[in-house]
Amino acid sequence: MPPDSRRIRRRKALALPKTWLIVLWMLTGFALATAAPASGDSRSGNLGQLNPAAQDSGMRAYIKGSFQAMKGDYWGAIETFRKITTASPAEAAAVRYSISKAFASLSVADSARVHGEAAVRLDAGNSHYVRHLARLAHDMQDFGRAAELYGQAAAADPERTEILYSQALEYVAANRPAEALDVFSKLLDRDHLDEKALSQMLWLQIALKRYPEAIDTLNRLTAASGNSQKLRLTLGQLYDLSGKGEMAVETYRGIIAEDRSAVPAWVALFDLRIRTGNRDGLILEYREFDAVAPPDVGRSIEVARIFAVRSEQDSLYTAPAAMMLAELSSRHPGDARVYLVRGAFEMTRRMYGPAAASFGRAVTLSPGEVAGWENLVMAGLELKDKPMVFRAISRAKRALPRQHLRLSVLEGYALLHTGSPARAARILEPVATRKKGSLDDVLLIQANTSLAMAYDQTGRHRRSGVAYSRVLELDAHNALAMNNLAYLYAEEGIMLQQALRFARNAVLLEPENGVFLDTLGWVHYRLGSYEAAREMLEKAIATGIREEEVYRHMGKTYEKLGEPDKAREMLDKANGMKGKPSVP
Repeated sequence: MPPDSRRIRRRKALALPKTWLIVLWMLTGFALATAAPASGDSRSGNLGQLNPAAQDSGMRAYIKGSFQAMKGDYWGAIETFRKITTASPAEAAAVRYSISKAFASLSVADSARVHGEAAVRLDAGNSHYVRHLARLAHDMQDFGRAAELYGQAAAADPERTEILYSQALEYVAANRPAEALDVFSKLLDRDHLDEKALSQMLWLQIALKRYPEAIDTLNRLTAASGNSQKLRLTLGQLYDLSGKGEMAVETYRGIIAEDRSAVPAWVALFDLRIRTGNRDGLILEYREFDAVAPPDVGRSIEVARIFAVRSEQDSLYTAPAAMMLAELSSRHPGDARVYLVRGAFEMTRRMYGPAAASFGRAVTLSPGEVAGWENLVMAGLELKDKPMVFRAISRAKRALPRQHLRLSVLEGYALLHTGSPARAARILEPVATRKKGSLDDVLLIQANTSLAMAYDQTGRHRRSGVAYSRVLELDAHNALAMNNLAYLYAEEGIMLQQALRFARNAVLLEPENGVFLDTLGWVHYRLGSYEAAREMLEKAIATGIREEEVYRHMGKTYEKLGEPDKAREMLDKANGMKGKPSVP
């Protein structure tokens, strides 16, 4: 219902000149006084056929509603517009359009659209009404309908190319790329160098894998906007995708010939060599690239890092990344950064011995680089070389006296993972209990996470819970803290609803994590929800996790569900794993 108009502070009426009213009348398009009935229209009641007094009344009502809308009294305007009696479609369409606009201003989208659709049905040739309805459809995310309406508006107003452009974009939003392409083609028929239309068409053709067409569009775009390096890189990639490798190489080499420091072109060229198995070409070109790099070898290192990272997802890049890093080590033996990247690559390949050697070389060349010491300690822990780990920490403390807190966290972590949780807790406590803001949040999170684990291993479970709570104060979405706190509560039989919330959130963040699924299953078990526990624990085992605890939880759940054979099988597996390391 509209608000009580009596609560609105009354204002003095403005005496507007008659000419101003005429302008307003023309803008609304609501020519009540002059509207003539359609040919052959036998209906009665048309305002054009009403007596002058009725015509004047309708005009005054429409002006009143328009003024109410202008002042922000949209409900009042709607009520006023609704009282206007019209007979001709054009007049009714104007009223429906005005009501639609008022509802749109009130953000009442459904009503705005109903009246907008009515206006368009009554006067389909009015481009203004149709575009208004198209905008409403877009706001309601009905992109297909919006596209159809913009097409209707374009037919009514063919000179306005921006309407066609809006239609094409609505088709894109509606995930109807082929239809969007058709509209962009119409735009380019009018202006074959329209850069916006060419850019959109190129993107759609690539998405639809129409590479030959995309190459043609890109050449047109280059002619329109200039021969930019970015466009030529895209052209090379399209040649590559089209199976025209030599043309791609020629394109990349052309860019490099003009700008020897064009790293994206070099990377694209190296990638092509790798995928086509041209190792000899790759080696020669990587050496060429390194030779033209500035005295600071950072650019060559960064390119090698790019391919090292790619190798983590695709083994095709493993050997080429190793080759690049070997080249760097040979050509720049005195640069610590080379060995840091090389060591990180070796760690991802589980080559812990070579990684330790690389990190050792890095800290020898640059003892002030704390990341080198941290990585050296991590490699030592993977090698289970305890003397090496603590020798590295001792050397780091001497080399970096101002990094005392960070190195204390590293030492605590190392003690925790080499079987000394009590000592780890003593070292970590002064760091972990510092106030938020007094230290980098990441370091505080690391300190509290390690401290919580140390407390747990020494049987101080309540303190462990406090440390995990501090982690969640610093990072509310820390999945590890949520999981471990949930498991701690489940084991203690306390705060089980809170434990359920934490466990569910952890699984939402990492749905394939077998440990997290086991925790959620165990919380359900402790709550007596045995079917839910079965579902989560079976999912945990399906991930490939091999831990005594998980099988024991599964066995106990089968017992509760009255499946003794399955329970015995799971408990036998759990007993067979006692004392054995878990296998993820």
